[in-house]
Amino acid sequence: MLFRARPWFPTPGLLPIAALLHSALLLVLLADGAPARAGSVTSQSTWGKANAIERAMQQVPKGATVTGTSCDEVNVGIGNYRYICTVEYSESPVGPGAAGSPAPAPASGQP
Repeated sequence: MLFRARPWFPTPGLLPIAALLHSALLLVLLADGAPARAGSVTSQSTWGKANAIERAMQQVPKGATVTGTSCDEVNVGIGNYRYICTVEYSESPVGPGAAGSPAPAPASGQP
């Protein structure tokens, strides 16, 4: 009797699940290692660009640093414009050594 090895084929339903698990693990690892958060806020106004930027700046979290602004002017009718502005910002990570910590600093000579 001649023995013939059967070729190995993965189980049809297992491969997509394994790929999903690997992708999910990669996303968790990438999200956990982010040292600072960045974001953006978009606002619009019919009054002007300055007003649209001011409205967006009111939505930026306290303590965040503004890194840039950009505006688009959209014609919504004859001589009527809508200004859509985006304010980009970044936030420093909050940790035990953060500068804005509400905890009192230790007195000199104390651990």
